[in-house]
Amino acid sequence: MNLLGFLVLLVLTAAWLVLPLVPALRELFRPTDVEPLTMVGRDNADVARFARNFREYLKGQLATLDGEPDARGEQTGKLPDNTPFMRLARLPNEISRTSMPPGANGRLLVLDQSTVLDGGEQFRLEVWSREDFIGGPSATYRAILGEQNVELAEKSVVTRWVHSVGPLVVGPRSSLYGRTSSEKEVHMGAGVTFDRIGAPVIMVGTASPRPMPVASTGRKFQAPERSRRLGDHLRVEQDLEVPADTVIEGNMVVAGRCWLGRGVRVNGSLKVHRELTIDEGVVITGALVSRKLIKAGKDCWIQGPIISEEHLMLDAGTTVGTPEQPTTVSARTIMLATGVTLCGQVMGEEGGQTT
Repeated sequence: MNLLGFLVLLVLTAAWLVLPLVPALRELFRPTDVEPLTMVGRDNADVARFARNFREYLKGQLATLDGEPDARGEQTGKLPDNTPFMRLARLPNEISRTSMPPGANGRLLVLDQSTVLDGGEQFRLEVWSREDFIGGPSATYRAILGEQNVELAEKSVVTRWVHSVGPLVVGPRSSLYGRTSSEKEVHMGAGVTFDRIGAPVIMVGTASPRPMPVASTGRKFQAPERSRRLGDHLRVEQDLEVPADTVIEGNMVVAGRCWLGRGVRVNGSLKVHRELTIDEGVVITGALVSRKLIKAGKDCWIQGPIISEEHLMLDAGTTVGTPEQPTTVSARTIMLATGVTLCGQVMGEEGGQTT
């Protein structure tokens, strides 16, 4: 009797411990999810947060200073928080400054006039340009805030962040660490490496956002045998190959690999548990999610968001999101071909590159 009582108590205790894990175990062995996780928090959504905070900080610091620029239009000193600064003010009949005075590289710079640099400079503190800023090749910046247009020449390096109120142009073979943002648009050349970019329009090379293609009259998708309807989506329990010019209505989850043939249209969202390959001219009106590689061919149109837990490759002519409906692109690593257009934010956990 003592042994029987012990066994009953043991079973009841084990059942009590396992009970809270039942929903997680059920999702593990019979997953039903289709929607990507929602990113929350101001720090996640606001790429330009550092730039705005820097602007407010610097305005407050400069407001407490005394003195005016000298005859050369230069003012140097220390801010109330002991940061060394240099202010280059506009001189009469001077349109643009083409070189930095001695000592500028080690000071926080405030540029009241448009500036065109020769190249090769290394700025160890932030730069605030109140008018157009055009950097020279092979220059290194800690951070840049441009109140109008910003143009960085080839092989430029930004180690923390860059924000432009106007268009931001980044030359080829440049490196953008941290956050890159514009309130208008970002243009990137080939060979640019980046971490995180946010703008209404992000373009690689000569590209521009395209409207959603007109709905085609392709063949209707035929669900394979190993599939079932779960809530608002169709779940396919196998690898899936969708023939060219097929139209899929509604959301779908594929438990294996997935290949979408040329001209396929998905009027909904698609989640794939393994590799996803998208052929030329595919249209997806919802989200695109994969636990593995996502590779999209030329001239695709994806409303987004796009999330890959591994790698993402977008070929030439592909458009993601629209200026009216910006979205998010996120992956461990990202490769963007010349001609790709993104609207919203693009984030590479281990970095991204234009090719």
